[in-house]
Amino acid sequence: MSLYAIGTRVRLKHTGDEGVISELLSDEMATILLEDGDQIPVFLDDIMSVEDEKRALSDKLPIKAKIVKGKSPQEPKAPIWPDPHQQYTVLKSQGIQLGFDPHLRPDGIPDRYTIYLINDTKSDILYTCQISQRKLKGYKSHGKLDQMTAQEVGKLSYDDLNEGSVVNIEAWQVTTEGNGSKMHKEIKLKPKQFFNNKKTAPIINRLVHHYIVFPNFNISEKKQPEEDLQSYTRRQQDLNENESWQPLQNFYQSEVNDFANFPNDIDLHIEQLTHQVKGLSNSEMLAIQVEAFEKYLSRAIELGISPVFIIHGLGKGKLKRVIAQKLKANRSVISFKNEYHYKYGWGATEVRL
Repeated sequence: MSLYAIGTRVRLKHTGDEGVISELLSDEMATILLEDGDQIPVFLDDIMSVEDEKRALSDKLPIKAKIVKGKSPQEPKAPIWPDPHQQYTVLKSQGIQLGFDPHLRPDGIPDRYTIYLINDTKSDILYTCQISQRKLKGYKSHGKLDQMTAQEVGKLSYDDLNEGSVVNIEAWQVTTEGNGSKMHKEIKLKPKQFFNNKKTAPIINRLVHHYIVFPNFNISEKKQPEEDLQSYTRRQQDLNENESWQPLQNFYQSEVNDFANFPNDIDLHIEQLTHQVKGLSNSEMLAIQVEAFEKYLSRAIELGISPVFIIHGLGKGKLKRVIAQKLKANRSVISFKNEYHYKYGWGATEVRL
């Protein structure tokens, strides 16, 4: 591991952004002051000294060699999203929405879109989302979306806009009296309308191609409910077993409430797991945290909840490394990543099951 001092100019390996070390947090982490004025905590393994990089490059090049580096495409930086509860306490809810966030190539043409389902209402919802092209079922997701949050539900390539892309969304409101009636919306993505629907979306606070799916998501306004969630689940269980898209993954009716109330994150800070912290050794605390993580992940897999977030904090990174090792060994885990998130900062790992 390289040695760094405050004031060292460094580059982030994953994004290419440059900045200056403003604070050494530990032997493994530092705070970086970026050129745009933002300060972020990063692991030292994820940065490199700009001077060391230039020196290594010059050592490898012949004398008088002139190298012109082309621009390489970079993934956009994670947005620093504001606290949604502070941002929208006085604004009128727009309901359940879809936002298509473009990823631009160097020439300014979108390469693909990340699709977010946005809920700026005061109700939690259950949802299923299916993205299809020319009646061929494609990307599918389902889960629970808490009030005043947004969640990634799929991706769409730029070329697919001309392939008859359709998004089908079904949603149920979660209330203290149970789950509300099913609401369904089919959105056909027509290029002209798609490109005209540009707006800064709530919660994610980004300029996206925007659709309002359910503008009045209120169970009390539904005079003639279409179908309750339990009936819908029972009907789905009777479908042909070869059907590729079965929303809610055919979980048993007795688990409907568990699915609705299951949190999509777990906080592994030791104070959240036990009141008897005093006197515990580091190894004992780690054992408690790992046990809680394994029980949570196992139940999430059983219920088909995805994605989920494992809050491990920053610290020295030992808990994060243990979690990463266990996720790699679990066959039910499709992918996981530790990136900046508007709600958890850098202190959580997102897991897709």
